[in-house]
Parts: sequence; structure tokens; C-alpha cells
Amino acid sequence: MNADRPREIGETIAEEIRHRGPMRFDRYMELALYAPGGYYDEQPIGAGPAGDFVTSPHVHPVFAQLVAEAIGGLYEAMARPEPFDLIEVGAGDGTLLRATLPEIADQPARVIVVERSPGARATLATIAGVEVRESLPDASSPALVLAHELLDNLPFRRIVTTSDGARELHVGLEGERFVEVLEPVADIEPAGQGERVVPVGAASFMVEALTGPAPRALLAIDYGSDRGAGGGAHGYAGHRVIEDLLAAPGQTDITAGVDFGFLAETARAAGMQAFPTVSQSAALMANGFEAWLRTELEHQQDQLNSGRGADAVRTWGGRSRASMLVDPAGLGRFRWFVATTPGVAEPEWLASAREPRSATEP
Repeated sequence: MNADRPREIGETIAEEIRHRGPMRFDRYMELALYAPGGYYDEQPIGAGPAGDFVTSPHVHPVFAQLVAEAIGGLYEAMARPEPFDLIEVGAGDGTLLRATLPEIADQPARVIVVERSPGARATLATIAGVEVRESLPDASSPALVLAHELLDNLPFRRIVTTSDGARELHVGLEGERFVEVLEPVADIEPAGQGERVVPVGAASFMVEALTGPAPRALLAIDYGSDRGAGGGAHGYAGHRVIEDLLAAPGQTDITAGVDFGFLAETARAAGMQAFPTVSQSAALMANGFEAWLRTELEHQQDQLNSGRGADAVRTWGGRSRASMLVDPAGLGRFRWFVATTPGVAEPEWLASAREPRSATEP
């Protein structure tokens, strides 16, 4: 990372506070992550084994294959519109996109990738057959928007319950040090005790993604729950959780679980529809993970029977890595969220993913 980054972005934030007073946390997050000198300004950084955290596409290519199956099922539920835009937002280093493209080659889609980071856009521009943009394009055709581990990084507000009632966390200055400041808030209710993380950035993005020629759909994959964020705000750096989000703006990721219930309420208030979320484990199973696993096991056995022990070990290693994707204590607990314009049917895989599974099934 750029050693000057903390000073540069810190000065930008401090200057705004000096002129305007303490800023809401969502504004601080917007600057710390996305302003020049912010955490995502020089991508590709962040995701991947060499970055600050690892995401599902980096674990095994089968993830992209099954996401492509889900995209196909959602496209069917949209009644196969033509022309049609397939838009991945927050594509990062392109790992998911590169593995997904061959799987969707038969779909009549204009493929667009959206990234705010100049460095990431430069990397994505090397991928043939895609259009790279800094923001969502003007809506001219029906579209399916994919957002993998994006919503948790969009600016959110933080509401806390105090003995004096609801207060909102702002960021202020004490000398040269950033500090938390609690200010009265009237437009958002707290959620019992503790902190409520309100995904206002994710909600705005969802409405924008679904505004335009119908049918339109959003498939978002992220961590969180249907009843709140499931935890407080935190950061990541060097595969470590960072608790102090004000100490080094621009040097750490800032994230929190997504309140999908808030997003569903926002979608309905905007005249759109949102389906109940399902776990990543259930979604991948519904899109063919078990069949893939059986095929790989048969392949491994054939390799053993033909004396290719080293190949069999590699196949076994791949299956083991892939199993991390459905581990309910790990990546398998992520949520898959689908919101659409009115009239789009629920995709079959989503309904199947909500069906109760037998205790004897994997």
C-alpha cells in the first residue's frame, strides 16, 4: 500500500470536519474507502491471498460455475429479455468475472463491469469482450446486476442506543486525532441495545440498479442477515480484523454485515419486489454443487485406479477447498439476495434452496 495514503486521505477528512463539523459515519466511510488516496483507490488490492481478505471466487473456480447457473436461472425467470445487460458491480481483480464468462457465453448479453477504483478498471480492461465503467450505465435495456461482496462496503450509518435515547455516530477531531461523536438522530430508530448498522448506501445502489427498462434483477451475495447486520462495523487489513476504524483511514477495509431486511423493506417501498434470502450453502446446492462434488469424487477414483496418485491428491485438494464454500460455519453462511422489478418470477433455484433438507443429506 501507498505509505502516503493515511496522511493524504486523513487530511481530506480532517479538512472537511474543520470546515463543516463532525461528519456522519457514512460520509467518513465514503471518503476513507473511495476518495483519492482511499483504500480502494489503487486496486487491485484487498481481495485475494496476497491482499487483506479472501472471497469465494478465490477459493475454487466451481463458485463461478454455480453463480453462472444462478444467473441463467434468474435470466429464465425474467423471461429471457433481448437485448439484455449483464452487469457486475464491484468486480475487483476480475477473478469471478473471468471464471464466469465462459459459462455464460451462450447468453445474448452485453457484459459490463463497474468499478470505482482506477487501478481495478485498468486490470478489468484487459479482459476481452467486456465494457468497463466507473459507475452504473444509463439504463437502456433490461438488466441483471450481480454484486458479490459489494454491499457490505457501501457506506452505512451507525445508530446506537444510549440512556438519552437514539444517537448517531459521527466522526470528529480532537487535535489531530479522529474521534467518535454521538449526535441526536430522528429519522432512524435504534434496534434495542447496542449498535444498529443501517445500509443506506446498499439501499440506494439497489434502487438505482433496478430503475430502468423492465425486467431488471439484482443478485447480491454478501454476509449479514434478514434481521439486522448480525454484528458491528469493523475492518480488515492483512487478513486481520481491525476494530479501530478511525486510526488509519485509507489503510483498512471498512465493512459490516448487510441488513437484508432493511433492503427488502426499501425495495417494497420503491414498488419493487424482494425474495427472502437463502444461505450460500443452500444456493450452491440448489445450483448443482452436490452433482459437481460427486463427479469430482468419481474423477479422483479413476485417477487412483489408473495409478495417477499425484493427480488424485490434487483433485482431492480441490474438493476440500470447494467444500469451504458451503461450510455453514464459514463462507456457506453468506446470504444470497434477489430483488427485481414487479412481475419477475422467483427463480427455481431460489425456491429450491429454501426447501427443508433431510438430516441425512449433505
